[in-house]
Amino acid sequence: MAEFIFEDPWSDPEERRRRVEEALRGWDREALLEGLEAFRRRRGKRGSRVDRASVEAFLFWLEREGRRWPALEAGDVKGFLRELLVRGNPLSSVPKPYRDKSLVRVLASLRLFARFLDWAGVGWPAHVEWPQNVLNPVRHDLALPEEAYRRLLESIPTFPVAHQRPLLAVVVPLMGEVGLGYRELCALWRQDYLGDRLLVRGKVREVPLSPEAQKAVEEWLPLRDYLAGLHPIPYPHLLLRTARGKGRGKPLSPLALRLLLEDLFHHAGLGGIKQIMRALQYRAVRRFFQRGYPKEKVAYFVGVKRIAQGWE
Repeated sequence: MAEFIFEDPWSDPEERRRRVEEALRGWDREALLEGLEAFRRRRGKRGSRVDRASVEAFLFWLEREGRRWPALEAGDVKGFLRELLVRGNPLSSVPKPYRDKSLVRVLASLRLFARFLDWAGVGWPAHVEWPQNVLNPVRHDLALPEEAYRRLLESIPTFPVAHQRPLLAVVVPLMGEVGLGYRELCALWRQDYLGDRLLVRGKVREVPLSPEAQKAVEEWLPLRDYLAGLHPIPYPHLLLRTARGKGRGKPLSPLALRLLLEDLFHHAGLGGIKQIMRALQYRAVRRFFQRGYPKEKVAYFVGVKRIAQGWE
């Protein structure tokens, strides 16, 4: 009786390279996933549904974006992860956005695919970048939409407490254009305003002001200087209390500003203060990017290191 010897085509280096190169030219996902499983078996590991789904979705995304191997773009891995984060798996019948932590597992699957390509003799394109910190991406989708920001500004002239309106008119641009938190706002001094720049205390840094932020500060300064003059020894702070009484002209406390902002956000029909404060900071990040600053500079301006380490 004849003896049949099974030959695994993936055992021959030349044959597996030919198979993978041909599959990549035509984006044959089934052939590439078959090779990936063969690679996993040789490493003594069972197949993973997550690896298969992640790699298949990545290959589909590359084909949909019109890529031709190996002429991928440097940010393709980042672009694919952003797709998962914002929209979900492009192969899913009902796409659902991924959580940040889920991207770690997806990235591990893509790195496994890159090792498979090395094993096949094809290699991963050296110019394609790998994200450095997928747990802390800069979420542009979390930035406050421009329509909501305009609504916030338009709600200031109708804010019920009239004497707080001038204060809010300078606070909101400093949050949405500069990315300051309410504690940083309360720590600002009059001398920290340098015209087109602002010195921020705490995480000490010098931040360029947009024309909108600069205009807001300039319009606030006459009232601020009047309030400071109500005391024999004027307080040096940039933001001073406007309410009539003994506290008028004194520095604004972080708690008082937080409560004031909560009332404004409620008046504008927006969400809770934590959500909106973060959305305003991300809007400032987006504005800095739109003005052409690199991510390292933007991270310095807003005092958030992960912007320089992130993958957006």
